[in-house]
Amino acid sequence: MAEKLDRRTAYTRMVIRESLYKLLEKKHLSEITVKELCEKAEVNRTTFYRNYLDIYDLYEKLEEELTEKAFAKGDIEKDRYRLLKLIYENQAFYREFFDSRLESRYIKQTIQKTYDEMKNLLIERGTYDEKTFRILYQYNYYGFIGVHGRP
Repeated sequence: MAEKLDRRTAYTRMVIRESLYKLLEKKHLSEITVKELCEKAEVNRTTFYRNYLDIYDLYEKLEEELTEKAFAKGDIEKDRYRLLKLIYENQAFYREFFDSRLESRYIKQTIQKTYDEMKNLLIERGTYDEKTFRILYQYNYYGFIGVHGRP
């Protein structure tokens, strides 16, 4: 019985997440209500609140999931390409992600992790130079946050 419940819960979460992606194609996160999301997902509010605290909790869980997918291998060079592929495949989500101006706690942690990994990679290769590293890192950082805005 527990196995069926787990599958049902996984399905419900998938439907809620997909509905959020669809709503993000037209609206900012702050404009989406739980009621609207539940109607789109065809679930009741109780079901939503059984899985998430609010819209922002759902969004943060999506941030974590997508970021962990992007950096799963721990290879900063390959992870950059994986991240670009994820951004392309989840454009509505990442439009909101970049519109937030990287203000969420999870985004800040991810940025710090990327900074540390890039620095360690250069140190391991023996090519680390503080001035060059800062320019390289800023190039990557501002490239990510520069990809923003609604079409």
